[in-house]
Amino acid sequence: MNINRKYIIIFGTLILLLVIITGAITYYKEKEAQIQVSGVNRNIVSFSQNYPDSLSELANFIGSSKNAVFSDIEELKDNEGIREVGSLIVDVSLLDIIKNSPNTYTFSNPFLLVSWPLKSFSLFKTGQYFGISINLKDVIRKNNPALLEEDKLYFCSISEPSWADPFVLQMEPKQDLIFDEGDVSCGGIKMDQTPSINFSGFTPQAESLNIKQYLVNEQTVSEIMNKQSFSEIKEILSNYPLIWQMEKPIVP
Repeated sequence: MNINRKYIIIFGTLILLLVIITGAITYYKEKEAQIQVSGVNRNIVSFSQNYPDSLSELANFIGSSKNAVFSDIEELKDNEGIREVGSLIVDVSLLDIIKNSPNTYTFSNPFLLVSWPLKSFSLFKTGQYFGISINLKDVIRKNNPALLEEDKLYFCSISEPSWADPFVLQMEPKQDLIFDEGDVSCGGIKMDQTPSINFSGFTPQAESLNIKQYLVNEQTVSEIMNKQSFSEIKEILSNYPLIWQMEKPIVP
């Protein structure tokens, strides 16, 4: 009787361990799916091609990327705790995570926007439409937490070479300056619940893409947007805090 009870206890323990292990594997697979295809279950945005071709599609692209960067997924954070995502529009048929999903997804268009942690991109590809979203509160918290109490902050970004999206230029024509060496964008951002820094466009043909974001003031924004020299703008911004930067190589 005691022997049978012993085997029953052992058998029950093994079953319990199996349930725990299976549950853990399922959890981490679902977690990985959320990271690799951000918003599949919550905010699906599909496109007819692998880039936005209208202002409304661009708004959807930026909005979905922004939603991804404000998710609670820890893996989106870089080494300094700043949440960053890189977004692409890819052919749905190439997404193994959807093809192998037990759920059935149907899309009105053959291309789907997906977001990954920006740190997972070691390089960019020439001509590929790409988007970057950064959680601005994380950036400010790292540099000067007291500024989180401000209603509005002012920033200037420099991209070398130019990475200006023609649709963004249509939306905000007075906030971008285009030069042979690169482009400059300045403006104010309200520090509401979800402030973010967003970049998007076709990756230029160059050896690398370098982006820098500076914290400035309203007067400096006006001063810079009236300048006609890229080097002069860089000199002015060198006197202000560099709060975020990125440089990645580009391949053909």
